[in-house]
Amino acid sequence: MKQSPNDHKKYRAITLANGLRVLLIHNDESEKSAAALAVNVGHFSDPKNRQGMAHFLEHMLFLGTEKYPDGSEYQKFISQYGGSNNAWTATEHTCFFFDIHASHFANALSRFSQFFIAPLLSEEFVNKERQNIDAEFKLKLKDDVRRLYDVHKETVNQDHPFAKFSVGNCETLADHCDSILREELQLFFNTYYRAQYMTLAIEGPHSLDELTELAQQYFSAIKSTHKPLPQLTVPLYLPEHQQNIIHVKPVRNDKQLIISFAMPCIDHFYQHKPESVLAYLLGHEGPGSILSLLKANQWAMGLTAGSGINGSNFKDFNISIPLTDAGEQHIDEIVNIIFGYIFLLKDKPLPEHYYQEKQSIAELSFHYHEKQRPLDSVSQLVLNMQHYPAKDYIFGDYMMSGMCQDTIDTLLSYLTPKNMRLIHISQLSEFNQVSTWYKVPYRVEKISDDKLFTWLNAQPNDALYLPPKNPYIVANPKVLASENIGNGEPLTPKCIESVDGLAVWFKQDTTFNVPKGYIYIGIDAPMVIESIENIAMAHLYADLYSDAIIEEHYDAELAGIHYHLYTHQGGMTLQLSGISQNQSHLLSKLLTTIKTYTFNQQRFELLKKQLLTHWNNADKSKSISQLFSKLSSAMQPKNPESDALALALTQVTYEKFHHFSQNLFDQIALNILIHGNWTKTQAADISEKVKSAFSSRYSNKYKVRTPVLDISAKNQLTFPIILPEHDHAAVLYYPQKEKDLVTTAKTIITSQLLSPLFFQEMRTEKQYGYLVGVGYVPINQYPGIAFYIQSPHTDSTSLTQAMDIFIQNSVSLLDEMTPEDWQHLQLGLAGQLQEKDASLRIKSQRFWGAISNEDITFSHKAQLIDALMSLTLDDIKYFIKHSLIPSVNPDRISLVSFSDATCYDKEHLSGTIIKNIDEIALSCPIKH
Repeated sequence: MKQSPNDHKKYRAITLANGLRVLLIHNDESEKSAAALAVNVGHFSDPKNRQGMAHFLEHMLFLGTEKYPDGSEYQKFISQYGGSNNAWTATEHTCFFFDIHASHFANALSRFSQFFIAPLLSEEFVNKERQNIDAEFKLKLKDDVRRLYDVHKETVNQDHPFAKFSVGNCETLADHCDSILREELQLFFNTYYRAQYMTLAIEGPHSLDELTELAQQYFSAIKSTHKPLPQLTVPLYLPEHQQNIIHVKPVRNDKQLIISFAMPCIDHFYQHKPESVLAYLLGHEGPGSILSLLKANQWAMGLTAGSGINGSNFKDFNISIPLTDAGEQHIDEIVNIIFGYIFLLKDKPLPEHYYQEKQSIAELSFHYHEKQRPLDSVSQLVLNMQHYPAKDYIFGDYMMSGMCQDTIDTLLSYLTPKNMRLIHISQLSEFNQVSTWYKVPYRVEKISDDKLFTWLNAQPNDALYLPPKNPYIVANPKVLASENIGNGEPLTPKCIESVDGLAVWFKQDTTFNVPKGYIYIGIDAPMVIESIENIAMAHLYADLYSDAIIEEHYDAELAGIHYHLYTHQGGMTLQLSGISQNQSHLLSKLLTTIKTYTFNQQRFELLKKQLLTHWNNADKSKSISQLFSKLSSAMQPKNPESDALALALTQVTYEKFHHFSQNLFDQIALNILIHGNWTKTQAADISEKVKSAFSSRYSNKYKVRTPVLDISAKNQLTFPIILPEHDHAAVLYYPQKEKDLVTTAKTIITSQLLSPLFFQEMRTEKQYGYLVGVGYVPINQYPGIAFYIQSPHTDSTSLTQAMDIFIQNSVSLLDEMTPEDWQHLQLGLAGQLQEKDASLRIKSQRFWGAISNEDITFSHKAQLIDALMSLTLDDIKYFIKHSLIPSVNPDRISLVSFSDATCYDKEHLSGTIIKNIDEIALSCPIKH
C-alpha cells in the first residue's frame, strides 16, 4: 500500500478464513482505538414489499445479541469508556463504527462483532424500533434535501432499486397476516450479512500481530457464503426520463436550478479521475467562468459542478446553481451559457496544465496528509476497501496517474441536451403531482424541441473563456526548519507583541510536518453590537465582502490557501489557512480590500435579499433546532433571533450601510494568532501588515466583553414557542451561575453519566422520538446541561413531565454504579480531554479558542482534567439533588413547542411564562 511520507502508521491487509477482508492499522500516537465494518448492502437490496428493511436492520443490530442480550449494554459500555459510536445506511452499503480507549478495545470488539454474528432481533425491540424508524422518517418530512430525493426517486425508471423508499416507516415495516417483519428481518440478515460482502478496518496502538489476533478472535465466526451479490443491470433512466424539466416545490423559500447529466458508473476511472477536471473547469469561479457571467447578469449566487448520486451502474454529473429572482426568469439563457462553455471544453483537446494543477493539489494533499482521529480513519478506509484493490486502499482517493484525453472525451460526450434533466426548485412554479412519501408538489414537463435545438447549437460568447494557469500553486512547498533546535519547541503560542489594543501570538509548529499555517485576526469592534441593526449589517458586510473578492482570489482558494471573514458577538474574525508560502501575499490583498472596498448598490440589494431569505427560512428548521436557537438568543443579548435580525435589516438603506461599512473599523481592538509553518521573522512581517492596514485605530478601550444572562433565583422560566406544522419538542436547560473549573467538571460529567440512561429510557423504551439526548451546552464559557426530546406524536407538556420524572429519579439510577464504573468513567472523560490534536487545524482552533477566552496560559484543559479527577460520585449525586431535580425548584429554562397559541393552557405551564426575549432580557441582569 502506498502511504504518505507523513503517515507513520503501519498497515496490514488480510483476509480471514471466512472471506472477511480486514485492514489492520497500528497507530502508536493515539490512546484510542477504533473499528468500522461496512457491508455491501443498502436500501437497493430491500424487498419491494419491505422498503426500509436495510435501514431497520441497521437499527436493530444495536439492540442486543445472544452473547450480550441487554439492548442498551453496548451503548453504555462505549460511553462509559470515553467512546462514541454510530452507523448509517446508504444505497448499496451500510457502515457501523465506534471508538473507545485502547485498554477496552478487546471488550468493545467482543460486543461489536456480535452484531454480525448473532443479533437477537427480538420481537420486543422489533415492535419498539419501528416507531423510532417512523419518527426518523417524520423528522425529515420538511427537509428539502430529502424531499428532492423523493421526487428524484419518482421520476426515474421504477424498476431500478433507486426508486425504492429508503428510510421506511410504520406502514412499510408493519406486520401482516402473511408477512411477519421479524422473520423477514432474520432472512434479510442471513442473506446479506455475510463475510464476503463485508470489509473491516481496525486501528489502535496495539501491534499489527495483536490486531490480527483480535480480528481473528472476534470476527472469524461471521458466516460466509459462496454466492456473489447480483450485479445491477437495470438502467436508472429510460429515454422518457430524459429531456425533462422537473419543477419541485421546496419548504424553504429557495430557488435553484440543477442541470443533471446521466452517466454510467465511472468508478473504474479512479486512477485518472477525468470527472475531476470537468468539475474543476465547469465549477470555476474566476474570470471567464460560467459563474462569473451569471453573477455579472445578477442571475446566480453560486455554482457547484460534479456532484450527484452515484452507484454501481450509474452516475449523475450535476451543475447546481442557486438562482436570484432575476435568474429564475432567465433559465433558458442560463442553460445556453452552460452549453456554450461545454462547447469550449469539446472544441479541442484540453490543455494538460489543468490536469496537472488538479494532480499537484492531490499530490500535495497526499504527501502532506494530516493525521486523522482513528474513528475518522477507519470510517473512510473501510469504504475504500469496498471500492479499491488492496494496494490502493490509502492512495485511491488521491491517485491521478496522468491525463487521459480519451476518458475526458468519453465523459464530455454525456454532457449534451439530449442526455439532460433540468430540476427547477422554486415555490413559484405550478405543480400537478405530489410525491408518495414526503408529499412534495412537483411537475414534469418535456423540454421543447426548439429549446433542445438551441442548446445543441450553443456557442460561447466573448465573456466565456478557459482560465489561465494558476499562479498560486506551489509545486514543492517546504516545511521550514525549526528555529528552536536544541532548546525544544515551545508547547504553546507566545505573545511576541503587545501594545495598546493589539496582541500578537505566535508559535512555529513542525509537529505535523506540513507546509501549512493558520492566521487568525480577531477584530473587536464595539460599533458592531451597538444595535440589532448594526449586528445585522455586520452579517451583511461579511457576506458582501466574501462575494466581492471571490473571483479575484479564487486561484488561491483552489491552490489550498483559504480565507474566511465571519462575525462574532464582539465584531469579526478574518481567518487564513492552508499552504503558508503565499498566505502573506494574499493577506496583504485581503487587508487592503477589507478597509477600502466600496460595494455597489445592485450587489448590496441582491445579497441583502439573500440574507433576509436565509433568516426568514429559520422557521422551517426542525423543532429542536428552533428551540435551541431561541435558547441561544435568550441567554446571549448580543445574539439576536433571526426574525429580529431580518426586521432590522429590512430597514437598512444602501446609504446607511455605506456609512456603516466606512466606519466599521475605526475603533477596534485586535488579537492575532500566527501558528504553523512560519518563522518569527515572517510572523513579525504579518503583524506589521495588520498594523499598517488598521493604522493605529486600535486600543484596549475598544475590547468587547460578551454578556450572558444571569437567571439566578428565577427558578423556572418557560418559553412557549409556536411552531405550526412541526413535531412537538421540549428542552430543559440548566445554566450554571458560575464558570469555575469544578462547576464545569460537574456539569460535563453529569451530562456524560445521564446521556446513555436518558437515551435508553426516552428513545429505546418509551419511543418518544428519534431526537433525544442529554448534552453539555456551555454558553460563553458558562457551563450548562440540556435535556431535549423531539417527538412526532407526544405533546411537549408530556415530554417535559417525562424529563422531570427521569431527572427526579436519576440519583437512584446512579446508585447502581460501582466504584470501578465511576473510575472508568472519569478516566474515559479525562482521556477524551487529553486526546492529542489530530491535525494542525484542530490544534490551531484550540489555541485560538484559548486566546479568545483569555486563557493566555493555555492551561484551562489541564486544570479541568484535574478538577474532573478530583470529583467523587457523591459529589455528582449532590450536584443533581441540589441543582437539577424538579423538587428543589432549580434555576432553569424550559422551552416547549405548540402548533398554535390555542394548544396550551397557561395554567398547566409551570414557572414564569416568558412571551418574548425582550421580556427576559429586561428582567434578568447580565454577567461576563
